[in-house]
Amino acid sequence: MMSNRNNKKRDNVALCLYPNSIGFGYAVLSNALTVLNSQVVQVRPVSNKQAMKRIREIIDYYEPKVVVVEDYNGIGSRKSKRIQRMIDAIARYATKKHLKVHTYSRADIRYVFSSFNAHTKHEIACVIAENVKSMEYKLMKPRKASESEKYMVGAFDAVSLGITHFYMEK
Repeated sequence: MMSNRNNKKRDNVALCLYPNSIGFGYAVLSNALTVLNSQVVQVRPVSNKQAMKRIREIIDYYEPKVVVVEDYNGIGSRKSKRIQRMIDAIARYATKKHLKVHTYSRADIRYVFSSFNAHTKHEIACVIAENVKSMEYKLMKPRKASESEKYMVGAFDAVSLGITHFYMEK
């Protein structure tokens, strides 16, 4: 059984999940600038069933109070049908576990980071790396137009969702 002290620590824990074409990125935050963990989970072969199995394990392990996902209906979102179904499955599972689910669009994320003059994914990642020391070593070089998205982008996308959540909830 978890002590009251540990329960209080978990009161603000947000698990931010960002499904993408290779699996999903996730970040566990206790406030806007405290990232407890961030990772990219690659799922091979790509399968929502396998991804959801891993997501359920992560939710059960971290016991967050809030799950944060992207609002795929929001302005600036271009999620495939598969990823939309995965986001819906995440929300259903979190609701079943009696967790709050918050959604934010790409426009919300850009709005929050516009105060740092960051508009692109790379500029947002740079702002995150400057302000969250645990993310500094994960920062990647900007991609060229001919390159696919870098592997660690999913972790920065998840952290940007978390920062947006804490900023918008004030």
